Amino acid sequence: MKRMLIIFLILAMAVGFSPASASAEGSPDPAALKTLLEEDSFYVQQGVYRELDTVKEASAGRLLSCFGNNAGSAYIVFCLPAAPEQDTSLGLEKLGWPDEIATVYDDPAVENAPANPYFAPGGWEYKLRQDEVIVLVTPLPCECKYYSFINYIMFTEDKPGKNYQGVPGMFSVGNESTGLYHPIFGSIGSTVNFTNIRHSGDSVFDTEAVIVIGANQDSVAAVVEDLHSAGYDDGMINVMPIPSGTYRMGLQKGADTFSFLQRVSQATDRDAYRDYLDHISERATLYRVTPVSEAAANPYPNETVIPRGNGVHEAAVLIDAERNLETIREALIAKYADGYTYEEPTCVISVPEGLTAYFTDFNAKGDNRDAMYLMTPDFTLDSDEDFVVIYGVNHAKTGKALYANAVLYAKPMLNGVTSIYDTLFEGSATAWLGEDCEDADAYYVYRLAREAADECTALIPYSTGNEQGKYYGVDNGNPVLMAFRSYLEDTGAGASYYEVIYDRVIVFHKQ
Repeated sequence: MKRMLIIFLILAMAVGFSPASASAEGSPDPAALKTLLEEDSFYVQQGVYRELDTVKEASAGRLLSCFGNNAGSAYIVFCLPAAPEQDTSLGLEKLGWPDEIATVYDDPAVENAPANPYFAPGGWEYKLRQDEVIVLVTPLPCECKYYSFINYIMFTEDKPGKNYQGVPGMFSVGNESTGLYHPIFGSIGSTVNFTNIRHSGDSVFDTEAVIVIGANQDSVAAVVEDLHSAGYDDGMINVMPIPSGTYRMGLQKGADTFSFLQRVSQATDRDAYRDYLDHISERATLYRVTPVSEAAANPYPNETVIPRGNGVHEAAVLIDAERNLETIREALIAKYADGYTYEEPTCVISVPEGLTAYFTDFNAKGDNRDAMYLMTPDFTLDSDEDFVVIYGVNHAKTGKALYANAVLYAKPMLNGVTSIYDTLFEGSATAWLGEDCEDADAYYVYRLAREAADECTALIPYSTGNEQGKYYGVDNGNPVLMAFRSYLEDTGAGASYYEVIYDRVIVFHKQ
């Protein structure tokens, strides 16, 4: 009996000092996590987590759309390898499109599933088996105004007999082998953002978090258990479910493809922000985790999301909104009407939410429930003397937004050219409303023009000859539009479209 007890103690000590167990008592260890997952009969493949500058990629001919990038904000995406026993999605060398990362688990005796429909850069959209899990261990940004993480349904297969040609926001990817697909780019559930993220340390900035994505509750639970064993506690683990009963999971031809975005906006320290983006791929760990034998389905339901709105309309917190807005409008027209004609394109709701887009077969252009999106119809700037004036209520001042901004977009790439954030709005309406207006700072007036006339002018760069790249600017005569975002009311979601006063636009054309 004594000898058996000694043997038991020796075995226990050996187990206690294994690399995986040691990490649970020390610092969290991604390598130990990989070992634990493989011991639990998961295939584990490493991907890359990196910044995606859509305007840069499009300017270099490597991206077919900028997807309405929020100019001035950064985007970080997954580049996942193909699933085990799945063909590799091939790029196009002459356009600089790299192949998707090939799977490291490819048994020649097993017939592969078809490749994902290719969309540059390879690997940022992917199919998922219903029991697969994605694990991201990532540093969090330095102090900034806003950051978030969110899943997307990226492309879905064309419906038989439906013509997508000429439909706004639609284009085709794929081929006969992969299936023909079109974009949805619709959000899945709520975001994990800086107001609700689980993280290490005492701050939501400059610490670390774990994101776990999956459609099977049993697979996710097994991965979370291994995360615990590798030293990651629940306080830093964020589970982002995909409801497999809604989407077409799987690797087969016609299955939906998914993607993931991290947004970062308005960092306090620009050097630290640049360092974060430049080195995120080295400092983050991304795993595609696949059960060796497919697990029985145990789906998540569709998430109950935070409702938009708090029941208080913006007009209720302003003294005389309609009179003040009309005062601004009349003053602008009076100042410029002698030498200019003008048009007033009206803002409308521009981006549906993810599930609405999916069921309506509509391109949501990367929506986010943290934001409210408004957009004008197209217009053109026909000469260097044409300009745009935006004006309206500063939603950040009325409590309807943590931050708000306006972006001038060029068509057809939807590339953000010029962005104006609410931090620039302070005092911009006083000259138009007068010193006697009690709440002038609740309004803004800003120009977008080729040349600066005053401190409340944002410059519109040209496309031709632009040293950064052609989609960092726009030339005269090219269709453009204005779009407006408002991020995060204190409810935890974007404001209700029915509780705000829409932003306004006047386009002045030189006679």
